[in-house]
Amino acid sequence: MSNQTDIQDVVTNKIIELIEGGELPPWRRPWDISQDGMMPYNVSTKANYNGINILILWYEALDRGFSSNGWVTYKQAQALGGQVKKGEKSVRCIFFKPIEIESEDGDEESKIIPCRRTFSVFNLEQVDGLDHLLPGKADGYSEVVEEATLCIEQLQRYCSNESIDVSQQGNVAAYSPSKDLIRLPTGFHSAGDHAATFAHECIHSTGHRSRLDRFDKTTFNFSMEDESYAYEELIAELGAAFLCAQFNIQGQHTQHACYLKHWLGKLKEDKTFLFKASAAANKAFQLILQSANSKRVAA
Repeated sequence: MSNQTDIQDVVTNKIIELIEGGELPPWRRPWDISQDGMMPYNVSTKANYNGINILILWYEALDRGFSSNGWVTYKQAQALGGQVKKGEKSVRCIFFKPIEIESEDGDEESKIIPCRRTFSVFNLEQVDGLDHLLPGKADGYSEVVEEATLCIEQLQRYCSNESIDVSQQGNVAAYSPSKDLIRLPTGFHSAGDHAATFAHECIHSTGHRSRLDRFDKTTFNFSMEDESYAYEELIAELGAAFLCAQFNIQGQHTQHACYLKHWLGKLKEDKTFLFKASAAANKAFQLILQSANSKRVAA
């Protein structure tokens, strides 16, 4: 088994085990917010992890009981003045290294293809000598309205910059690709629920042909039996989780049990399913942040 196939199998099998055991997958799990936030990040570079690495590190933090979302490589821990504790096991994450492939006949130009590689990291709580970098523990999950409001404002800026219409009326949350329109209910139980729902629909909107062009003719037939729709719903759920974690908020998940049941079947059938969905979700997540933070040039 190749290294690439191995990590896909390991990660996917862990998620399958959680769902089959009646547990929620890591992107749906509520957890206490520590002072270093909800998004996994590299302590040395201060950069957040992306895509499938977010899910991997969320899972491992939950499984091992870590409070911190800060991670370092072995060498980074030493450079910061720390030392990984004896016997501690690392977590494997992935990155893509561009590899140049020469043309066999020499007539065509060489191609650059991304090649998946792995690297190992340790949680801050696995390292001696870096206690000063450990976050304070939260007393429990408490919604911060200001952060939820900030998230909503960012999503509104994204919609404005992308000329996406937003209609808030009735009790339905949905995205219409034909109209490029987001519908939201008039009332939410909390600002966190508002932000999470808005984020979900905004992720859907990134699939529009004028943006990431992710949809096909059956994507929005609203049947979980349809592969395209089920896949798009997973992208929206993961992307919304990334957005909410970025702002340290968590809303209530209203997705039906049939979603998890269908995804469970797909995870067993295709060990690349979660990796592909998380990559697409990360593209959508990054597009929203970039668009929201850009200054629109007047025509």
